[in-house]
Amino acid sequence: MNPSARFNLRPLQASDSLAELTALLHRAYAPLGAAGMNFTAVHQTEAQTAERVRHGHCLVAERDGRLIGTVTVNGAFDPNIQAWARATPWFYRADVAHFHQFAVAPEVQGEGIGSALLAGAEAWARNHGHAALALDTAVPATALRQRYARAGFDVVDEVHWGGKTYRSVVMLKPLAFDGRGQALPVPSLTDAQHHAALVRCWWAHVQARDWPAARHLLADDAQLHWPASGEWLLDADAIVKVQAIYPEGWRITVLEVTPMCDGRVHSWVRVDQGETTFFAHTLWRLAGDADARPCIAGASETWATAEAPPAWRTAEALGAYRREPWPRGA
Repeated sequence: MNPSARFNLRPLQASDSLAELTALLHRAYAPLGAAGMNFTAVHQTEAQTAERVRHGHCLVAERDGRLIGTVTVNGAFDPNIQAWARATPWFYRADVAHFHQFAVAPEVQGEGIGSALLAGAEAWARNHGHAALALDTAVPATALRQRYARAGFDVVDEVHWGGKTYRSVVMLKPLAFDGRGQALPVPSLTDAQHHAALVRCWWAHVQARDWPAARHLLADDAQLHWPASGEWLLDADAIVKVQAIYPEGWRITVLEVTPMCDGRVHSWVRVDQGETTFFAHTLWRLAGDADARPCIAGASETWATAEAPPAWRTAEALGAYRREPWPRGA
């Protein structure tokens, strides 16, 4: 118990009521909704609350057995699960945590509960080795933006989330040290983690068939090489068009995106189409500096079709050998 503020800050427990948590969010965000800003927390269902806390670390402030505040902090979002986050690479960075559904009950605002919740989110981020903590909020929410600025957050991006009545800013607070006291690098648009996040955005855009957004990530003169077939796509429009006109029925799953020491990014994805499965390994080249928007400058991509191994490869012949059931997943 915090004796000065008279509330208890703790992780959400299985015994806590998600209906009560959802009602708290509704009450806290009602003034923003009344001002025409349709934040998710204005109207989200109990099922949405459960989904949002399931993928993050939810903190609650409690007083006399009643929930009076909450925040949910996340590590990097997964483009396979939170595809909506593809509008900004900041939420796909492996080294940046971010918080959402931050709320304090209207009747106890001004008592330091919000500051304690933010400090708890920041501590979680540091303890998990993140270099910064991010958030997004509405451009018209001037008071919120000013509060976050006073807490050390600066605007690093602006986005328009699907279905929202407003544009949003993404704000970032660098964390000087991790949970072990080790100095952390300050995230930037030109570092390896941002480049990897751009590639995650690319695959999420392609899976969503969001071709304008995918095109926006490419330099105009970007080139894509398929060495196995000897083909070259010689500009950004051709790269996007080949994705858009490919016969439908496919689904992409991002398996891995890793920045490389030479500045490139490696990605590995699986594509399922009907009964056929493909895998693609791509080596991405990125461009851009402090004065220019980072973008994808080119890539070399190798595709393979999943198929059963030949009969001669067996444990009897090779010793230390195992094969998965075929067809895959059978």
